Amino acid sequence: MRKIKFFFPVLMLIFIASCTQMQQVGFRSYETEFSKNLDKQTQEKKLYRDFETIAIAKVTYFNSALANQYYNYLKQHNAVSSSNEKLYESFVNECSKNTVFWVNLYSSDYESSNISSKNSFWNIYLDCNGEKIQPLKIEKVSKDSPLNVWLYLKPKNYWSNNYIVEFNKSCLNNSIDFNMASIVGSLDFKF
Repeated sequence: MRKIKFFFPVLMLIFIASCTQMQQVGFRSYETEFSKNLDKQTQEKKLYRDFETIAIAKVTYFNSALANQYYNYLKQHNAVSSSNEKLYESFVNECSKNTVFWVNLYSSDYESSNISSKNSFWNIYLDCNGEKIQPLKIEKVSKDSPLNVWLYLKPKNYWSNNYIVEFNKSCLNNSIDFNMASIVGSLDFKF
């Protein structure tokens, strides 16, 4: 038994050392600058009530730098077809003009997961120094939209819906406070 207790930590140490050595001799790391920035700009929050998950929201703040990296990453990997090029360019353009968020929302109740409805269960706003700024538009992204390509880098929730939420660039704060509030609770994302 003592040999096993000693053998396991030694084996883990050898494995970790070999992984770093593999990169030094030329093996590729699949972590890119885009995937690092995507991780920095994405937050996930969960809302619970009475031991039940009410909502899971994953929000990505697409500033113009991340949007350009996204588009260049897709072009570099030949993931942009000529028929979809205008769609991607439009998305990058919107990210440079407005404050844009990608919201992936799962809710146990289908009605409360639709944030693009005028009678939505959720009140979505930016908190800019105490002032609530309402979105310019909330657009549901269809499951087969080419814009969903970047999600392949993130773990998916197949029962969730994707939305693009755009705000006017009126809040020139260093930090951005994206909020989703409802009668059962709220989710606050600080970027």
